Amino acid sequence: MAKLKAPRGTQDILAQDARHWQLIESTASKIFQAAGFNEIRSPIFESTELFSRSVGEDSDIVNKEMYTFTDRSDRSLTLRPEATASIVRAYIEHALDRQGLPQKLWYRGPMFRYERPQTGRYRQFHQIGIEAIGAEAGQIDLEVIQLGITLLEQLGLGDLILYINTLGNQASRQAYTQALKDFLGSVQEDVCEDCQRRYEQNPLRALDCKVPADQEIYQGAPSIHDYLDDESKEIWQQTLAGLEKLEIKYKIDPKLVRGLDYYSHCVFEIKSTSKELGAQNTVLAGGRYDKLIEDLGGKTTPAVGWALGIERLASLIPAAGLDGGLFIISDDALAAQLLACKLRQDNKQELQVDFDYNASKFNKQLERAVKRGYDWALFYMSDERESGKYKIKNLRKSVEHEDLSYQDLVKILSP
Repeated sequence: MAKLKAPRGTQDILAQDARHWQLIESTASKIFQAAGFNEIRSPIFESTELFSRSVGEDSDIVNKEMYTFTDRSDRSLTLRPEATASIVRAYIEHALDRQGLPQKLWYRGPMFRYERPQTGRYRQFHQIGIEAIGAEAGQIDLEVIQLGITLLEQLGLGDLILYINTLGNQASRQAYTQALKDFLGSVQEDVCEDCQRRYEQNPLRALDCKVPADQEIYQGAPSIHDYLDDESKEIWQQTLAGLEKLEIKYKIDPKLVRGLDYYSHCVFEIKSTSKELGAQNTVLAGGRYDKLIEDLGGKTTPAVGWALGIERLASLIPAAGLDGGLFIISDDALAAQLLACKLRQDNKQELQVDFDYNASKFNKQLERAVKRGYDWALFYMSDERESGKYKIKNLRKSVEHEDLSYQDLVKILSP
């Protein structure tokens, strides 16, 4: 019998990696709640029509990447390839606008796209994102961007660059699309088949092409900034002025268009210079989508949001950013268990404390503590139990503390 394995493009999140994920999710939750964003959870599969209407019937996601199936009632359903459409569907279905605007929401969960697996990218991947629905372009865009930067910085990432662009309003986008189509028509024979198809269906997608030779050609494409009307220019300048007031460093990228049809005005990406990700170095991306709610049957409502990939982010978090807890090394498993329970209780269950139920050899227990990534080892042998004093060692820094009272021990270990 063949050995069973996880399907290609999926992965098991084992204990050591799960600690990174837990840190990301708990940090995100605290930051978002502090800013008035409430969590929303949507189904992992939706009507196929939802994504074909929102993402775009001519998009690579719809044509090549969606996991679509027919259920027993002959309905076409799709595992969600992204979450914004699902959040907007829930917003419309439950009339969340009646609860007051803007609706500030955040989400987390798995997404699914059939594409070639590579570093930090899987066919089942996980995202965290935020959506601010019902606020005109301006300060809310800045808050959304700032929250993303705050989250990444609090997770210990410092090698970040914000790239930003504008797609303008509908009138500006239409004027630019025609100019871009004229340019693309002159280079049709020199670009890839996908871009030849995009010429007819959605010219802006050509700028998002990842083929190096095509990217070189598109350096000569017209810039959308030459086609912005007065309204679009004013909104764009307000956005840049706000970023400067908030002291957020940025780079303008006229070729940044994002891969989905529903974006307008401000679009952005935050990239990492880490070598861990290679060419796929975008950590967080998003933008404004003022027409999507109307396109899906709701009222005309402005909105903005972003999403980040947890897999990519988890690979960048420094080990020092993790709270690795405490491992008790003892020759008496019951005594270790009693101490572990007391330490957890006195640290209000915020400190991870573990021990060896078999009370195996000292060196074996110490090796286990190191392998499992614990920050501290507490030595609780017969001598320590008799004296009532405690000895701990920081396994990351090789720093020891001896002859500690219980109160001093709790103080050192307090998160």
